[in-house]
Amino acid sequence: MMLKVAKLGIAIAAVLAWIVPAAYAGVPDVTQSFYVPQRGSVGTPTEGATAITTFRGCPANDGTSWANSSRIKVVVRDVNGNGIPGIAAADICILFNGGTAAQGFSGVGADSVIANSTWNQTPLCPDIRCLQADDQTDATGTTYITFTGSTPGSPGVGTRNTARRWGHYDTIIPVYVLGFQLQGRLTTASANGTYTLQLKNFDTTGGLAATLDQGEVVSATDFNAIANGIGVNNAVSFWRDFDSSGGVAAADFNLISQHVGHNCATP
Repeated sequence: MMLKVAKLGIAIAAVLAWIVPAAYAGVPDVTQSFYVPQRGSVGTPTEGATAITTFRGCPANDGTSWANSSRIKVVVRDVNGNGIPGIAAADICILFNGGTAAQGFSGVGADSVIANSTWNQTPLCPDIRCLQADDQTDATGTTYITFTGSTPGSPGVGTRNTARRWGHYDTIIPVYVLGFQLQGRLTTASANGTYTLQLKNFDTTGGLAATLDQGEVVSATDFNAIANGIGVNNAVSFWRDFDSSGGVAAADFNLISQHVGHNCATP
């Protein structure tokens, strides 16, 4: 009898050992999941410091904004290190609060990226809280968030989405999957925590206060800040170095010159 009980106990333990990990198979493990900056071809992407040289955009999401399919690759794995397939695109987000605390916005998203119609009414700007993934995760648990917008059937390839318009920048722009915040890697081979998503914007000044129609526009103030900032190294120089060359230079002046007067509706 005791032998039968022992065998039954072993059988139950074996079943539980098989079932319990399976219960966590669809739950992201934040120590093994991550995102990576990329641009260019999906098959042979550019990653790391070279990729982020095009992580810049205009509130109009036009022209040189988010060039060359600038994006992050998102990889979601479970506790066993297996990719989690089939996570819906809407459950994978670059998260914005929509505005600042001074404007009445709060949450766990980026709190100085401006993407709201409350304070930006003329023109009326879109309310953005989630830049969602291009598609659901594939068999390896991989998908992409392409900043300019997705191309149906081609995750990681950018097509301009005119509803994706925002202004300003933030030092930390979080990436969430199913409510779990992921860490970034500078390259796929790097360790978690070696990269934090930051998106530069030609709208560098203003729009953060509770004042109507000051955000999501590339104004003369933005233009002058770059013109007067060439060769200057201060607390905001990083955000005005649009090509990530290491300093504000003539190339950055040329870039912003193409966007002066653009806003969340024009062009």
